[in-house]
Amino acid sequence: MLEQMKDSGETAGHQVETMAPLTLAYMGDAIFEMYMRDYLIRKPHTTIHRLHRRTVTYVNAVAQAEMVRQLQPFLTDLEKNAVRRGRNQKSGTVPRNTDPATYRVATGFEALLGWLYYRNELSRLMAVMTKAVELLEKTREEAGSSHEAI
Repeated sequence: MLEQMKDSGETAGHQVETMAPLTLAYMGDAIFEMYMRDYLIRKPHTTIHRLHRRTVTYVNAVAQAEMVRQLQPFLTDLEKNAVRRGRNQKSGTVPRNTDPATYRVATGFEALLGWLYYRNELSRLMAVMTKAVELLEKTREEAGSSHEAI
């Protein structure tokens, strides 16, 4: 699916480095939402409402900030730089239910996903998202709050 989207309009790798971090995060947010919907649809569920509630437990600033923290050993230096660029970019707005520091870390995660996408590193993008979800689920299981009961 991502490959088909990428084929519709190529962005040269060197241009990605000059793209605004919030633009990368904007695309990364959409990519992660789509990934999580697909991931959860493939698991047993009962209603669309429950499916949406499960998705929201992954696609939120707190969960994404936790994922990017846990991903640090898995990331390359270039990927860490993409996270840092996104984290350090001021967005001007912060959702009411999230503190600014958490929101900025989550923006770094989304910027990383957008950066990988526009660099056409789709297999790495999938690996990062898969690892992020795996790490978060492991942490939730250890803490006894898998959110799967939602």
